[in-house]
Amino acid sequence: MTPKLLKYKNVKSITDKGSTYFDIVDIKKNHPDLKIDTDKVTLINNIKVIKAKYVSECTEFDKNIKNVFKKKI
Repeated sequence: MTPKLLKYKNVKSITDKGSTYFDIVDIKKNHPDLKIDTDKVTLINNIKVIKAKYVSECTEFDKNIKNVFKKKI
């Protein structure tokens, strides 16, 4: 995914040393249609962030798996 597209989706971002990173908590909370590569998570100022190239759209398979493992109330 591109930084431009994530900014269009209003994902919170941080710029550090010329690179743009996106807030993991915001992605998980507000963008269930996106998935992240958890191996690429970085900490900046104690905030979990990731670069845009490690964020992608959920596939149909991902959506089905999420439904199988839904949290029970």
